[in-house]
Amino acid sequence: MTDQEAAARAKASYARCSVAPEFFDAFYRRFFTLCPAARPMFAKTDFDRQHRLLRHAFGLLLNFPAQRDGEPTILSRVADRHSRRDLAIDPALYPLFIDSLIDTVKQYDHEFTPAVEGAWRTAVATGVEYMQSKY
Repeated sequence: MTDQEAAARAKASYARCSVAPEFFDAFYRRFFTLCPAARPMFAKTDFDRQHRLLRHAFGLLLNFPAQRDGEPTILSRVADRHSRRDLAIDPALYPLFIDSLIDTVKQYDHEFTPAVEGAWRTAVATGVEYMQSKY
């Protein structure tokens, strides 16, 4: 599967998942289960706003591989916000974030298969690596 095919498959899956109003709540429940250390980081979070930000961030991650090389990127602002200069999100948390995403997609995408999982992992890998590199 090419990166473009993976991105298209992951975007279709995301479209199926994101219509469920509880998808983003379910994602955070799973993330906090897999990564209890993250919960305190969200202690004062307005989750309605956070869900909108997460919806946007997932879109950026899925579109990142198609972007031309060079800075700034579509993820520059998000990466800067999550870097040590602001929120200081440890790069080691990203794999748990992605595992939580995949677990939640598995729950909400009625067409989920191992190929869909592979597409998600391929589609977000470049963006996640970029985010980690900007820490």
